[in-house]
Amino acid sequence: MERKGLGTGCWGLGIKGSGLGIGGWGFGTLLGLAILLMGNATGFAAASENEGEGELGITVRVYDYAHVGRGTLMAAEKQADFIFRKVSLTMRWCNLTTDSPQSMVDSSCGLPAGSARLDVRIVSRIKAEPGATADSTMGFAMGSSATVSYHWTKAADPKGNALTADILACVIAHEIGHLLLGSDSHSPTGIMKGKWSKEELQGAGWGRLVFTPQQGGIIRAGVLARSAEQRPSLAQMPSSQP
Repeated sequence: MERKGLGTGCWGLGIKGSGLGIGGWGFGTLLGLAILLMGNATGFAAASENEGEGELGITVRVYDYAHVGRGTLMAAEKQADFIFRKVSLTMRWCNLTTDSPQSMVDSSCGLPAGSARLDVRIVSRIKAEPGATADSTMGFAMGSSATVSYHWTKAADPKGNALTADILACVIAHEIGHLLLGSDSHSPTGIMKGKWSKEELQGAGWGRLVFTPQQGGIIRAGVLARSAEQRPSLAQMPSSQP
């Protein structure tokens, strides 16, 4: 099922080898693109058939292995979309059922030509490495795929002061942030903070956990870099026409 987000952002800590950079694109290159984007974002805007002119977007295929439920998942995606819209990025969610192998066949998921694509897997829980802290089981990111723990999401607010969907949105956004920012991208505050306080978790649904302006510029540059890398592969896909 494909759904475009309406408009609110987190990563597993201590997972070695997580959140790798973007192919051959170095941090300096991305930062340079980010500066250009911050100066003239509309000059780099990528339009697609489902997005308005001047919008930069990315497609995210979501695999719900934890069986979160349609209502919770859609609410989380809406909140995560709000977080990314704060840095002028539109999320295009594509929810793929995990009930049968046949449902996983469509690798493009209706992907617009030239659009960047990421994968998010929601699993019940992530096995921690020996000696790792509890936070390290939140999730991890590598290449173009992020994995988040639904068990961690629910355990993060045992008293129910914040909606599970709001925390899940932050975890998803944090992990996607690592895919686009790199592994060494934690910050003292905001959505990319290494560990959130109880107060921050309780305010997750109010949009208090967001990306910084500098992170936003690098994220947009990362999306453009992925679009450039994926465009040739899309062009080489065989046509369905005889």
